[in-house]
Amino acid sequence: MEFWPLVSPRTGLRFMVVSVMFCVILVHLTSAKSQSLLYRGPRAAKKNANSVVGDFERRLKAMEERHNTSTSLTNKRLEEIEKRLDLLLRIPSRSGDSYASLLVYLLGQHGQSTLGKVRVGPAGPPGPPGPAGLTGKTGATGPSGPKGDAGKPGINKPFPGPPGPKGDQGVVGKTGAQGPQGAKGEKGQDGSGASGVKYIRWGRTTCPSGAQVVYKGIMGGEDHNNPGGGANYLCLPHNPKYDKYKNGHQASGYVYGTEYEVSHYNGDPFKRNLHDHDAPCVVCFVKSRGSMLMMPARNDCPSGWTEEYHGYLMTAYYNQKHSSDFVCVDGDPEYVPGSHANKNGALLYAVEGVCGSLPCLPYVGGRELTCAVCTK
Repeated sequence: MEFWPLVSPRTGLRFMVVSVMFCVILVHLTSAKSQSLLYRGPRAAKKNANSVVGDFERRLKAMEERHNTSTSLTNKRLEEIEKRLDLLLRIPSRSGDSYASLLVYLLGQHGQSTLGKVRVGPAGPPGPPGPAGLTGKTGATGPSGPKGDAGKPGINKPFPGPPGPKGDQGVVGKTGAQGPQGAKGEKGQDGSGASGVKYIRWGRTTCPSGAQVVYKGIMGGEDHNNPGGGANYLCLPHNPKYDKYKNGHQASGYVYGTEYEVSHYNGDPFKRNLHDHDAPCVVCFVKSRGSMLMMPARNDCPSGWTEEYHGYLMTAYYNQKHSSDFVCVDGDPEYVPGSHANKNGALLYAVEGVCGSLPCLPYVGGRELTCAVCTK
């Protein structure tokens, strides 16, 4: 015998569930009715037959025990049916299931063919595709493939790269052939091979033998009480020549005449009286020599040098505000005629050595130092 579904599986499943629930309700009602009858029987027996109470109570107790046993079995079967219904409602609907399969499940006969052969209907249409799975892990790198063939030359022209570093210097080439002779140059000036040298002879108006006089003049310098101004002495010419000027003294540098300050009070190494006289000077030029040296503390020149003149080392007073250069004044000095007057200005004092950092001996403290002007 085969079961063929008359309605859809979902509708039949709902009908079966309703039928089972109806049966469960009938079982509960029957159990309640039987229990009610059992409790009314003892009350009637006590009224009608007090003599047989003991026998009837024994029978009643036996019936109650059987009733309790039956009720316990019924409750267990109802709990099992409820569990099966709960599982049945959780099973998804399948179009190929039949009522025969449902009955087999309700009776608890899984895997048994007690109801005969069950005919399975045709397979339903395929369901929709499931969601995409997670991306798998990256696989291990495979072995390198065989080397490919060389590619064809490209269509575009290659761009030139940046210039490379400078290479090493090459081998020096051979000397080339001598070029043609150049044009003759202009005739140079006559000379003896030396450019010549100039020097100032302080305190004199003439130059030594072999030297030419460039010009004569008077010594000039800064006033001995002025803290500023120039420190060097000048040989000023007798005939100055001015360009643009403004008469009157402005805020500027000054130059004064220079007086000898030599007497028996401050040392006088010279033969004639020079005190408070103005000092002259002359600029000399030696054509045959090219170097000049002022030799302090000596009245002669080193070997190989020519002495132009010798004299005494002079400068400004040590305790005055203005300081000046050391100059070599000729040992036989002259003075400007008619200049004897205490006008001061720049001053010339003889120079003495002071022992201490200056070694004594060979130097002698308080002794006037000599000097010499040499050329080569």
